[in-house]
Amino acid sequence: MSTTKRVGVGLTVAVMVVCEVIAFGQVSQGSERSDVPQMLQSTMEQKFPGMKLRRVAKTEIPSWYLVETESDSPEGLWYVHESGRYVLAGGMFDIQLGRNVTQEYLRERERRVLDSLDLSQTILLQPESPKITKPLLVVDDLDCPVCQKLHPEIKKLVSSGIPVAVLLHPLTTIHPDAYRKSVAVWCSSDRAASLDKALTAQPIENPAQLCQHPVDDILKFGRRLKLHKTPTVFLPSGQRLEGFVSAEQLLSMLQLDASKP
Repeated sequence: MSTTKRVGVGLTVAVMVVCEVIAFGQVSQGSERSDVPQMLQSTMEQKFPGMKLRRVAKTEIPSWYLVETESDSPEGLWYVHESGRYVLAGGMFDIQLGRNVTQEYLRERERRVLDSLDLSQTILLQPESPKITKPLLVVDDLDCPVCQKLHPEIKKLVSSGIPVAVLLHPLTTIHPDAYRKSVAVWCSSDRAASLDKALTAQPIENPAQLCQHPVDDILKFGRRLKLHKTPTVFLPSGQRLEGFVSAEQLLSMLQLDASKP
């Protein structure tokens, strides 16, 4: 049973949040502490056949470990006691500070996924004199009207010294030709120019010869980030913005003067 307590103004958190607690056979506690993550991974995969873990790491709570499964949903985060006997599945809160600890872990995981992106799989729009090192990430569906509206703003950013990496992420359920166009743009001799054509609704012909392309890898990357909308922009900090955002707003978020050339 869970009880709740109001912390601060308008913040209701659970004093004890237990969506599900699973107890299973306790493993030996004679292992060295450095062996606990490996021990917990073996125990979890044995008790839950087919489960694959991405990571086991200490939490701020003594004796409890964070377990990340291959599922990138919130349900993919579990908390496991170092004994290997108890598993807590659900949200965890710090009621003293009014923190949603699980949400913090989810944001940390998203930053790690973003940092894993291979920029060679993007169309990198590089200004002559970059003002920042890490590029903005823009996730585009080439047939998305809002992506087409956003593209001139992205070009303004590049002119203002902001590098931008464009990820071709076709939403084929609503734009069935977007996948073909994405491959055609990638396999063209001038990707940036072809990107401009596609995002101004000009016809995109198939290249004379297809090439190896990263579109499928980008779609997998999008699934890890739960990308369901385009355009989506990720700032270098990892902040996610969905939909249309003007160049001036983006420059302001980057704490750069939009009036400077």
